Amino acid sequence: MRRAWLGVIVLVGYGASLWANFPGHFSPDSLWQLTQGRLGVYNEWHPPAMAWLLGLADRLTPGAPLFIVFDGAIFFGGLLAFATLEERPRLFALPVLALVVASPLVLIYQGMVWKDVLFADVSVAAFAALAWAARVWTMHARRSALLIVAFTLFALAGLTRQSGWVAPVCGAAALFAIGLMAQSPKGAARGVALRSLTRALLAIFLVGLVAGVAAWSLAARDDGRPETARQIVRLQVFDLAGATRADPSLDLSILRRQAPLQERFIRKEAAPVWSADSADNLLKLPMASLVFMRPDPAVGRQWRALVLGRPDLYARVRSNVFAATLMASTAHQCPAIFTGVDSGNPVLLEGAGLKARYDAKDAWDEDYETTFLETPVFSHLCYGGVLIALLIWIAVDIARGDRRPELAAVAAMEGSAVLFAASFLVISSACDYRYLYFLDVAAMVGLVHRASTPSSHGHARRRRSATLASRPY
Repeated sequence: MRRAWLGVIVLVGYGASLWANFPGHFSPDSLWQLTQGRLGVYNEWHPPAMAWLLGLADRLTPGAPLFIVFDGAIFFGGLLAFATLEERPRLFALPVLALVVASPLVLIYQGMVWKDVLFADVSVAAFAALAWAARVWTMHARRSALLIVAFTLFALAGLTRQSGWVAPVCGAAALFAIGLMAQSPKGAARGVALRSLTRALLAIFLVGLVAGVAAWSLAARDDGRPETARQIVRLQVFDLAGATRADPSLDLSILRRQAPLQERFIRKEAAPVWSADSADNLLKLPMASLVFMRPDPAVGRQWRALVLGRPDLYARVRSNVFAATLMASTAHQCPAIFTGVDSGNPVLLEGAGLKARYDAKDAWDEDYETTFLETPVFSHLCYGGVLIALLIWIAVDIARGDRRPELAAVAAMEGSAVLFAASFLVISSACDYRYLYFLDVAAMVGLVHRASTPSSHGHARRRRSATLASRPY
């Protein structure tokens, strides 16, 4: 009965999210990717998989409103799957789940057409399918079907975000652990480990193969713009400018000899206005177009000299940038919310086939989100702490003898979110709140699962042991 009530809460939350957001919120990035999807010509920097999905949704219904229907279904389905892993969820799970679906990070953010939201949703659903595969491990047909779903979604996750490969790698590690935890204690340990490792390696190989073929197919429709090279140079210039601001005497001799214009730009223009919040202000400087539009290899050589020659200074700069990303909602320079359809670029609007929009419903959405901006609801730091606590809790459960294999999938989701966030210690050049959205939703989904789990696992352990003991080998 409680599972049914959990289902009702999720269904109501999904419906409320669609009501609040339909036909979707489109920022400039969203419009650019929808335009690419409509044309079937993609840019290498914004992962083409997102643009392809938007183009598909646009062909079904102009303006791609079906995209948020699809994206939301993936997330809410994964949320329900985690909430109902237990046969008899605790009553406490009901209010916790209700609070999660009422959070602006779920109710409103699910309507934002961003690759960050898609990546988070697909990752949660993939780990949910993996957890249920572990839950029904002895039912081979169901297990196989769920594993296919899980690793298909993992492939999409890897295609959706530049550092998204942390999700399928953690999924494969979880599959290895599940194989160990789901086997009979009487089985030969070496044979079980070998089978589990083979299964995990095969899964990650197939994910890589599928994702590789998809990436190759989409790359054949590349627009030819070297946006990835430009973004890499932007990050390197950003780091060099931050290091020069922290230490004005920093040696930039490589640039002085090989690219004096870049050296002058970094020292005279970029360093004085450098801010850990974002590299965007550097793009508005007088010489910016000369530096960023024509990437010079000397910038990369100077950046490597900084990393290898002054690792302390590099670490200090990156720590400041990561701290700004982690504390995004408290800084005015860091965008946290967006509603409506952006009106700033008529060319993008025309390409996407949309009209600028900011109606009464968009205003309500924005007001609802703004109410929570300076609270723990919008705090990556808070959600990161929750995830670490949940991981420790699972480790303690396992150490006490809890052998439920689905715990490996839950822990892998939580761990992958922490690792994904940690990747921004190296790659972040702006502090947009959406970048670490996966961290937040993984923490919320993890809390729902923990709330539904009985406080004492003795009965669950006995049930699992009895099942394993009766399993034929």
